[in-house]
Amino acid sequence: MIKKEFKTLNEQIEILKNKQLIISDEEYTKNILLRENYFFINGYRHLFVKDKDREFLPGVRFEELYSLFLFDRSLRNII
Repeated sequence: MIKKEFKTLNEQIEILKNKQLIISDEEYTKNILLRENYFFINGYRHLFVKDKDREFLPGVRFEELYSLFLFDRSLRNII
């Protein structure tokens, strides 16, 4: 079994930045990651990444990922 090491919020943000995701407000991003969990991104990133290198497409912002997540949550709650 592979054991993953816990990453701090700062480390999580650096990982996202290294994948070319634009993070304009780190405090806002930390708040969201703390509340929602880093892994919510995994379900929504596929629309925003290049296939082979798993980097985000140019210009993709954290707020766009989070907005899509919130939209999906609202839609699921309605249904």
